[in-house]
Amino acid sequence: MANEIKRDNAYWLGRLEKDGRTDLLGMINDGDITVYRATIDAGYRKSRAASSRAEQISYHYSRATLAEKRRFIADNWSSVARIVTDFARRKRESEEAQKPSA
Repeated sequence: MANEIKRDNAYWLGRLEKDGRTDLLGMINDGDITVYRATIDAGYRKSRAASSRAEQISYHYSRATLAEKRRFIADNWSSVARIVTDFARRKRESEEAQKPSA
């Protein structure tokens, strides 16, 4: 693998300093914003925030281990079952509504 630059807080603080972003560095030192927030404000990175709650859940679920996914489903089975049942019912109703009448 090629030499990869470690992009930790020290790297980002150095880059802000090199680029003359004393405004952001001052806000970090005062505890007003985090280094992560400053790098977004400076345009170095994009915010990772998902645009909807469903996307946030999907994002975290996709990164979970199999054991974590199993534990989530076991802990939330009644909600998961209700959602799956409702989804199946709606799909069935939609398919029936699209059938030509006899």
